[in-house]
Amino acid sequence: MSQRRDVSPGRPRRGWLRKTITVPDNLDRACNEFNARKYFECHETLEEIWQEERGEVRDLYKGLIQAAAAMVHVSRANVFGATRLSMTALGYLAPYRAEGALGFDVEGICRGAADCLDQVRALGRDGIERFDYGRAPVWAVRRELLSQEARRWRAWGFDDEGTALEMEIAVPE
Repeated sequence: MSQRRDVSPGRPRRGWLRKTITVPDNLDRACNEFNARKYFECHETLEEIWQEERGEVRDLYKGLIQAAAAMVHVSRANVFGATRLSMTALGYLAPYRAEGALGFDVEGICRGAADCLDQVRALGRDGIERFDYGRAPVWAVRRELLSQEARRWRAWGFDDEGTALEMEIAVPE
């Protein structure tokens, strides 16, 4: 009888760490990371919230995560990945464009993401290294709207009055 293995041979075993976060702090950090071109880190920061969210606003986070991941692909000169993830990001963000959500100007983010997608398509494989990061959208969350928006969306990480709560989550080591 063979033993069950939890990891592949030669791969170190990963555990989980407990961490305390607040949604507003993660949103601020994600915006700062995106604007500093730390797209992978932005993706990871948003995933901490997305993995816990079960409400309607879950797709907002998914769209933002995919927009950040699209920029990771741009930075790696992967036209196919950047195109595919930009298109899916725009699809996930579409329902939030008109009114925004959780303090984000989703319409502005979508316009910027669409411009990046157009730029990737125009540059293609042979020109992607000339991508103009100055045309990437600037992300910002309006914290003064978060309480009202948290109530509107019944968002995870907030109480019924829209006050941000300290939430304990598990993250891989």
